[in-house]
Amino acid sequence: MTMIDRRTLLGASGAALLLARTGLAGAQVVGESRQVVVIGGGIIGAVIAYHLAKSGAKVTVLEKEKPAAGATEKSFAWLNAGSKRPRPYHMLNLLGIMGWHRLQAELGTDVLPMQWGGCVDWTAGEDAAKMREAIARQQAWGYPVRAIGAAEITRLLPGVTPGPVDFASFAEAEGTVDPVLATRVLFDAAKRYGAKIEFPVSVTGFDQAGGQVKRVLTDKGPIACDNVALAAGLACEPLAAMLGAKVPVITSTGVLAHTEVKPMALPRLAFGPGANIKQNPEGSFVTGSSFGGTPDVKATRETGEALLAFARKYVPAIGEAKLSDVTLGHRVLPKDSYPIVGALPSCGNVYVAAMHSGMSQGPLIGQLAAVEILGGPKADLLDTFRPDRFA
Repeated sequence: MTMIDRRTLLGASGAALLLARTGLAGAQVVGESRQVVVIGGGIIGAVIAYHLAKSGAKVTVLEKEKPAAGATEKSFAWLNAGSKRPRPYHMLNLLGIMGWHRLQAELGTDVLPMQWGGCVDWTAGEDAAKMREAIARQQAWGYPVRAIGAAEITRLLPGVTPGPVDFASFAEAEGTVDPVLATRVLFDAAKRYGAKIEFPVSVTGFDQAGGQVKRVLTDKGPIACDNVALAAGLACEPLAAMLGAKVPVITSTGVLAHTEVKPMALPRLAFGPGANIKQNPEGSFVTGSSFGGTPDVKATRETGEALLAFARKYVPAIGEAKLSDVTLGHRVLPKDSYPIVGALPSCGNVYVAAMHSGMSQGPLIGQLAAVEILGGPKADLLDTFRPDRFA
């Protein structure tokens, strides 16, 4: 089966699975006249706002800095599901990846460019056995990933010099996107449906009556609402606390080096020992050393140059590309590592969406959140991830 054929199959089967598992088949959710305030201007706020506005809701987005200014701007934006466990969490990420294909179909591939070349990952030494075991588990779940040899690495990544290889894999359904561009595209689409994006605006409190939020209080004045969506990343915890709810999140930091735009040379994600490398659809290279958190690394120019120098060992095409930015991201990580999605137990018209891997899950979460906020059926796919587990 070719890559395109398999991707088409994945999209079709994923859409059918999404409808079946969420109970959305045949459901019509109309948000006409519903006033919804979305707090947070990152990718999660953008996908929720887009789906709400498309459904007819009157949406106001409140962002304290500027769109994509927080974790989104500093995200590597690796769209993946392979390493995610247990299986319900794996499924959220897999359906999120499929959701990006849906968004491209809705908005246009020229408007929302993405790289769908897959991910080539290789290692040497003691990590090889761990990777082999992980790939076997992913294959048992039906994930489109396979073991490859060193020769296929260079076929899939022309010009790449992988060095010693004891085990390698190719996950063909994975991809990447420019997170800032994607956020802007989604907000632009939401605005075409009537949404308002307000920034900089700080939320200072909530007016409540009868266990419901009636107004969101801001430094620019109050905003009346029927529903509220908390999509503010690390700020979800203090915002929820104002409403007597627990949304425990911590931060996981990571440093990325970004280059100037160069001609396209890397058709897919390249993950070698000690370096994760991609080239955004517009041509800039992005590289980092770890997705597990790097608390002691500073976002200095020296750090960025060191990351680029290491990446050049694998991808000589980076060449003399100039360092354009070094970012320190404070990624959102729920206390138990799993998404927190759903209505707050203490305030039923306030919906929270806080998670790690928001880029992968975003399109699915935005779709399901909009349905639930507007009174549609509850998605059993989210049952494991409700905020009441922390009540």
